[in-house]
Amino acid sequence: MPEDYLRKFMFEGLPVKGGLVRLAKSWQEVMVRGQPEPVALGLLGETLCASVLLTSNLKFRGSVSLQIQSAGSMRLLLGQCTHTGLVRGVVRMRDKPGSPLVEQAILAINLEPEGVGAPYQGIVEMSAGGLVQALERYFLQSEQLETRFWLISDSQECNGLMLQRLPGDPDDVDGWNRLQHLAASVTHGELKSCGTEELLCKLFPEDNVRLFDSKRVQFGCSCSLQKVSGVLQSLGQEDITRLIEERSVVEVRCEYCGQNYEFDRVDAAALFSQSPIVLQRNPGSH
Repeated sequence: MPEDYLRKFMFEGLPVKGGLVRLAKSWQEVMVRGQPEPVALGLLGETLCASVLLTSNLKFRGSVSLQIQSAGSMRLLLGQCTHTGLVRGVVRMRDKPGSPLVEQAILAINLEPEGVGAPYQGIVEMSAGGLVQALERYFLQSEQLETRFWLISDSQECNGLMLQRLPGDPDDVDGWNRLQHLAASVTHGELKSCGTEELLCKLFPEDNVRLFDSKRVQFGCSCSLQKVSGVLQSLGQEDITRLIEERSVVEVRCEYCGQNYEFDRVDAAALFSQSPIVLQRNPGSH
């Protein structure tokens, strides 16, 4: 069993599927590289778990991003997982001492195909119920799918369980209600300490569960020299030239992984050259 994983499962004879996720090593990478404020760690970990669980529904190559925008002391939080199981996350704070972490918040669910296809965004308000209720309300309103989430996070790891009722017999609600009730008995300790098979047997001892192969999850960032170059080019030659004159170099730091990219006068000239120049500079270490 990989250290960090997503495990999908289905119930035999019932139109219900689910997923279990555990993030430990990748979670430590996110915290070390992004250095989020301690007050936001719980929500960031839960968001990352939810993004991994939502990739179980992907029918294309790409990524799922959960983005929370807030008027509170936390301005922005983003957790992302790709179809290959690469996760990353970032938190941006405001200097608002004494303010609630999350206030007047909006949750955006972004589905971003890789290369082909248009991105999709669904938006739902985050009320006092927090991330879990916002996600469940989104699936019910936008996808017409009853869905339940159980998410936990601490400084060591984060874990999540999802159940989702699939389209089927509209009169067959007893099975779904029973499974929800059983899943709701899960404790934080069980989510953290039990293996997938052990946990499913504990929660659903009378059900036949079809368990699919484990999918490895790990930290990964899509930043690159080419992408950063494109961002600088979009700012325009005049602004970049002025920054070079003021600072000698332009430094860009990826908020997800901490990678530094430096551009000196020669690099800046190459960005706006009419000739097809391939940048060879190695990005600086974080």
